[in-house]
Amino acid sequence: MPGPWRRLSAAQLNGISVALGVALIQALFTALFGLDAGLAAAGGAVCCSLPDLPNPPQRVWRRLFPAALLAALVTLAVGLLRHSPVAMTGLIALIAFGTLMMMAWGPRAGPLSFTGVLALVFAMAWHAPPSATAALAHAGWVLAGALVYTQWARAGAWLLRRRYRELAVAAAMRACVARLRSRAQRIAGALPPADASIRASIADDVLLADALQAARDQVFAARPSAVSRRQTDLVLGLIELRDLMLSIRLDVELLGSDAAGLHWRGALATTLIHLAEALETLAAAIGQGQVMPAVSAQGWREALAARLAGAPAAADDARHHLVDALQSRLGHMLDDVAAMAERQAGPDRDSAWPPEKLQLFVSPEGWPLAALKPHLSLQSGVMRHALRAGLALSLAYVLGQFLPWNAHPYWLVLSVAVVLRGNLEQTLSRRNERIIGTVIGCLLVLALAQLQQPRLLALAFIVAVGVAHAYVNQRYRVAATAATLMALVQPLLLQPGSSPAIAERLADTVIGALLAWAFCFVLPSWERRSLQRLSGQLRAALARHAGNLLVWAPAPEQQLAQRLSRQQAYTALAALAAAAQRSRVEPRQVRLPEPEIEAVLSHGYRFMALLGTVQQMLNRRTDRLAAELAGPELALARQDCAAWLVQGQGAELPVMAPAEVDWPEHAGQQDLTPWLLRRLRLARREAADLVAAESRLLAAISRADSAGRPRSGVGERP
Repeated sequence: MPGPWRRLSAAQLNGISVALGVALIQALFTALFGLDAGLAAAGGAVCCSLPDLPNPPQRVWRRLFPAALLAALVTLAVGLLRHSPVAMTGLIALIAFGTLMMMAWGPRAGPLSFTGVLALVFAMAWHAPPSATAALAHAGWVLAGALVYTQWARAGAWLLRRRYRELAVAAAMRACVARLRSRAQRIAGALPPADASIRASIADDVLLADALQAARDQVFAARPSAVSRRQTDLVLGLIELRDLMLSIRLDVELLGSDAAGLHWRGALATTLIHLAEALETLAAAIGQGQVMPAVSAQGWREALAARLAGAPAAADDARHHLVDALQSRLGHMLDDVAAMAERQAGPDRDSAWPPEKLQLFVSPEGWPLAALKPHLSLQSGVMRHALRAGLALSLAYVLGQFLPWNAHPYWLVLSVAVVLRGNLEQTLSRRNERIIGTVIGCLLVLALAQLQQPRLLALAFIVAVGVAHAYVNQRYRVAATAATLMALVQPLLLQPGSSPAIAERLADTVIGALLAWAFCFVLPSWERRSLQRLSGQLRAALARHAGNLLVWAPAPEQQLAQRLSRQQAYTALAALAAAAQRSRVEPRQVRLPEPEIEAVLSHGYRFMALLGTVQQMLNRRTDRLAAELAGPELALARQDCAAWLVQGQGAELPVMAPAEVDWPEHAGQQDLTPWLLRRLRLARREAADLVAAESRLLAAISRADSAGRPRSGVGERP
């Protein structure tokens, strides 16, 4: 691939593919069947393109074919009911409710759910069909364009499959780089207070988890080949590196803040920075074809040892044993990054994990109806958002009929649809970005309209399609600008020589954005409503992972179970962290209490870090552990952790030693069993502390409710 193309992200490549597909479909249908057929087919292609994201080729059909059918059905329904405002109001409410109930299948259903709304807006923008036959013909052209686009998307996904995998691996590496750098700054104490909080640290971990899952979805679904096997090993190495990065946070605070402690912290931080630089170079080699980095784990180890040795500490300072343990832990990270560089440049070899096992770690696919059952209740956030959106969009349509400029009531519907999200945080962000993007887009359309060049307008429409698709989840302001171009240019294509409705577009956008914001307080889904469920899922996931991990000499099936439960535990932590983040912009009366929620998250991540260190010892230091002692202690720790996490109570915990003697000897010791026992002891303590922190969180919410603060309802305002 030529150099300039390697600078494009996966989203940008995907956007270019979408724009080219829509342009070719419009040109083909226009040449064969006329302009109206071409524009209708292009509209179907645009609607069908929403779920066309960077995905393995085998996933394209399952995601795009339902979108094609949905776009055609919505177009037909609008065409048949177009002449009745009352019927249209009910239809809009039904479409909004039905499509947003698709969110029961999770975030992957988001593009499909918006397909129905976009098809609704496109159909309303079309001239009213004079008969049922004309409405059916219009829907047929939409379906034809959408179906042709599905084949284009499958071909594009096949052609770009290897590039998507490269970019996914490189993106996961860069997320690891960002995590390494922020961890180094935290260890060195170089972050400002706002960035040094546990919330900021957790946000970094959530971004890394998302990047790793995106890499799993791309790489683990690939057909076996020399390239895919190499990429698989790289992703597996990054997953292990994530555990090590989490575990490096443990015990650092015990180094102290005297001159020696600060020196040791600085030495560890410097090594992490160098490690991040090497990993960033490796990401550039994979993603942009740059020169592979020259790495040497032994050289890194020697440099780290030299830095640590310069600390102004007495020879008998007990912290030398702690420093030696931290040095060993960091050494595993050095080995893993060096191994990744060697694997990328080395010859092909069989992967330790066959494809059928790797499929277990890929995001779920398909649309099982059973996923809807838990959401058929007003207690479900999905149901509440679907009802809220149905009311908001139908009201927007009715309001649009009575505004002085009622030529484009569907613009008001669209503004509400794109701004109103399932939570207040995203709605506020979309509200502001939508208004700014619309202003910029209107200015661009004014400039284009002065040129009176139909071909230039057609080109601008196609480019806007690709840009909106590429940036809708990256930089929404850019996507909103492109969407405004699409909305204002399309009428100019249908009616050459007409003037763009700039003032109406601006007014509809502002009114729609404010209406969407107001409807956030109708049937609200505040984050505290899901807290009981999320905290229960977290405790269950952590208990399951501890049960799978705390095993001496696990069989291959148990090792697979360990990896699966680890992924599930990180997912549960990320879900709770995301809820905590979203809650920060909610009305003060219903916000999650920050100290208590951060305590739960902190203990959860510390528990995972401790389990990670235990796993590293069992995988890398088995020869330095006493099996006759380690085996029974692992079983006992497994039992105690499960008792605390599942039942909420367990055996009485031993009194922890003072911090200055809370670690056994490490330097020069062959037997590391005392360190394993210490980590098991700390894991028990973290499990108990997590349960206690969760109890304090629920109690704080209960006290707030009993004091008269509303749990939810219309009219709750910041």
